[in-house]
Amino acid sequence: MSTPGPLDLEALAQLRALAGMSGGSLADDAIDAFQRELPERLLVLKEALAQSDWRTAEHAAQALRGIAATLGAREVVQLASELGEALVRGATGEGFTLLAQLEKAGAAAVAALEEQRTHAL
Repeated sequence: MSTPGPLDLEALAQLRALAGMSGGSLADDAIDAFQRELPERLLVLKEALAQSDWRTAEHAAQALRGIAATLGAREVVQLASELGEALVRGATGEGFTLLAQLEKAGAAAVAALEEQRTHAL
């Protein structure tokens, strides 16, 4: 059983066991993708919320949830799910609060993932 923290290390270990496209593990490729996509997804979320574009915000939250789930970034998964669900049920006032929490969780996940990459090499 994995320990509490920003990452589900068992999910990451499963990815680490698979070969990636860049010659390393699939985990390294997924970490690279997450680091690249996180700022973009958060920006889309922020702009969609500012423009009251709930559908785009919901889709961006779910896309972020998907890549975070692949890596086992637990808190990002949880907050992105909460944001998506809040938007679906019309609780749009929660959006910016959840976005701020999601930004912090994303930064923590990136740091933890980078540490995992460093230790895995």
